[in-house]
Amino acid sequence: MERLVNLYKALGDTNRLNILQMLSGQELSVCEIMQGLNLSQPAVSHHLKILRQADLVESVKHGKLVLYTLNTCGLKQIYPLVDSHLEGLLRFATSDPKPSALRETPNYCELMGLKKSICEKDE
Repeated sequence: MERLVNLYKALGDTNRLNILQMLSGQELSVCEIMQGLNLSQPAVSHHLKILRQADLVESVKHGKLVLYTLNTCGLKQIYPLVDSHLEGLLRFATSDPKPSALRETPNYCELMGLKKSICEKDE
């Protein structure tokens, strides 16, 4: 589950998606990514850290430089991981949902120590 959370976190940010797009087919340094996205060095480093944690990006040292590329193995693992997760959600979404405990026990919120108004709030 942690792998899936890291993946969704990595893909849930426009700057990180832009970095992945920039890295498709080429290696880049932090400076090049900074220039391409008009972001600060700490911001780019933060985004790259999250992308590395999700196994989407890898780095290689070239002398004093650190160059970043897409992690091909990590990218190939995305499809089965996300597919399995979405398949599970779809399976539940297409069946009748389990009834809320409030249907059977109208004072369920009070029994759980919550105010009734919280359970009835519609947002």
